Amino acid sequence: MADFQKDPHTQQCLIAQISDPHIKAGGKLSYRQVDTANALRKAISKLDQLAPRPDLVLISGDLVDFGHPDEYATFKQLLAELTLPVYLIPGNHDDRQHLRNAFPEHRYLFQHRDYLQWVVDDYLVRIIGLDSLVPGNPTGS
Repeated sequence: MADFQKDPHTQQCLIAQISDPHIKAGGKLSYRQVDTANALRKAISKLDQLAPRPDLVLISGDLVDFGHPDEYATFKQLLAELTLPVYLIPGNHDDRQHLRNAFPEHRYLFQHRDYLQWVVDDYLVRIIGLDSLVPGNPTGS
């Protein structure tokens, strides 16, 4: 648990969020045009240079494009450059089990058996990830 024993009037929790990275396996272009891997690299580089530094990064939406294990492997490799704590929230393009398999060290992803819904109380604010994934459906719920 983080140590937040500072003056209560000056306490803050800075959260950065990245949404819908849509990473493809091996860094392939999305829609044959968009280099999503490079866009995520640039975002990570910016996040690592911020001052003041965020306490954590939320990555939400469609983490990968099709929910395939090789896409999660590429995504994980890209995230290895991030020096901040990161929390993942799936989108409708994601696959629950493949995401869990790729990130077993992210214990919060295992709080609920059937969904990737989670709560983290390690910060000044409660962080809640809600799983809106509907398998086989292009929209969430």
